[in-house]
Amino acid sequence: MTISVLRTIILYGLLIVAMRLMGKRQLGELQPTELVVTLLLSDLAAVPMQENGLPLLNGVLPILVLVSLELLISGAMLKSPKIARLVSGSPLPIIQDGKVDEGVMRRLRISVDDLLESLRQQDIFDIRQVQYAIAETNGHISVFQYPKTGEPPKQMPVVVITDGALCAWGMQLCGLTEEKLGRILHKEKCRQEDVFLMTATKDGQHHLLTRAQVKGGGG
Repeated sequence: MTISVLRTIILYGLLIVAMRLMGKRQLGELQPTELVVTLLLSDLAAVPMQENGLPLLNGVLPILVLVSLELLISGAMLKSPKIARLVSGSPLPIIQDGKVDEGVMRRLRISVDDLLESLRQQDIFDIRQVQYAIAETNGHISVFQYPKTGEPPKQMPVVVITDGALCAWGMQLCGLTEEKLGRILHKEKCRQEDVFLMTATKDGQHHLLTRAQVKGGGG
């Protein structure tokens, strides 16, 4: 009995450390790789807890290997947007300018009922209020609504450059070509690889944050 309790305490502490190492995002919306790791961790920890005859190391070692793989993949995704897109995919617009893209819904295997349910969960009961709806890589659907009567028109900012890499889906959404983007960067006297984050809207507005501003705390 005492051995079972001690084994459980050790594995419990190890899992807490593992989740802390993998980041706070594990506690919220999960990316595909994070969900897989979380499910596997629960299964791996359950076996040595229940089987006292199994050496504890046989249960601890796979957990350590799994956490190490997740940290390596996460690090690679941070350094390379291409790897991040390969592993987690890219956000996809389900609704653009109020028009539902049935092709994207089929690709994501989202039914009309799924879409409406997601909108209702965000207190939107009329699909005509939605200007943009974007399926995020974690499965959540983000919504940008049309302005209410009497409000000034507004455009949704979308990411066009992140960590020096172009975001094709964002550029397509705001109608920005590489040529136009090049002119903007030239005007800002900034190279693409020096951009930490850049957002743009369909009406030509943009906001740019360089790596130097992030490191120096500038705005």
